[in-house]
Amino acid sequence: MDVAAVRLDAHLGSSEARCYLVHGAETLLVEEVRDRLRSHFAGLGFDDVSRYNVESGFDWSALTQASRSLSLFASRRYIEVRLPTAQPGEAGTAFVRDFLDAADPDAALVILTGRLDKKALASAWCRAIAGAGVVVDAGSVPAARLPRWIQQRFSSLGVDCPADVAARLAYYVEGNLLAADQEVRKLVLLLPEGGTLDEERLESAMADHARFNVFVFVDACVGGQAARALRILRSLRREGAEPVMLTWALAREVRLLGQVGAALKAGEPRDAVFRRQRVWSSRAPLVIGALKRLGLSRLNAIVADIAYLDRLVKGQQAAVRGPGDPWIVIERVALALCGIKSVDMPNHSISS
Repeated sequence: MDVAAVRLDAHLGSSEARCYLVHGAETLLVEEVRDRLRSHFAGLGFDDVSRYNVESGFDWSALTQASRSLSLFASRRYIEVRLPTAQPGEAGTAFVRDFLDAADPDAALVILTGRLDKKALASAWCRAIAGAGVVVDAGSVPAARLPRWIQQRFSSLGVDCPADVAARLAYYVEGNLLAADQEVRKLVLLLPEGGTLDEERLESAMADHARFNVFVFVDACVGGQAARALRILRSLRREGAEPVMLTWALAREVRLLGQVGAALKAGEPRDAVFRRQRVWSSRAPLVIGALKRLGLSRLNAIVADIAYLDRLVKGQQAAVRGPGDPWIVIERVALALCGIKSVDMPNHSISS
């Protein structure tokens, strides 16, 4: 049987299955399914818990012994196995078949692994579990759905999070579900139950986090807020931020602006372009303003500046009759994004 993670609770209410295979690309979602299964089996009295990580040379016979041996303190056994790949090998497949054939009502087996494609799901061991047990796809959260997922997380913890604020947090965490979940839980602690997370509170909470200040810095650059951008940049430098992180963030944003600008110039509808490039409503005014202020030719020049900066921070580029300090180049790139003219430098002309 195949069951989607979102339907797992309803399934468990009437299931007598004792073997589950949980797979998915997102560690957080796999772990949440695992927690629900562990709670389910604990409620049924499966208190003798054994956990195994399959590595090179793993002895599957130890699992066979664990699945058959009785504990002095509990008669029902819960066995959890983590697979690093989609292939347990002959010994692993044999163990799965033996476990299913035994059909012991006092033994439960939960196997956790990464995302399984159609070929892997069609393998003998997966088909055996699907036939006599349950295969659970833990699912994923596409980038376009991440803001809504964040809103639901806040709601489940008693906090309201407007769509624009959720979209901004999604931008900060770069699609990383574990990071998103951690930030949601930390932010909830700052608000009363039933409270609302607004943009001002989000920015205030992020202010002491150097990693997120990188994105606040980029937003200030894209928004043309030169004084604020330089103030944040100097704060990041004092806090020990790495120039390579700022270079990456600036490069990502300039590429985005270039792709959006080129698509709009080609006549594509703005809404369609923004959806494709994941420009959420909270950042749309910044992007629109930057494109009006800079234009594609200026953006192309800034791309060259960032390419020079990237080589500089990686030690692949000597200074060319200009600043060799990456922080100076970052500052000039920031000013260029803000639309402020700076001095030209040969071979990597800082935008003027």
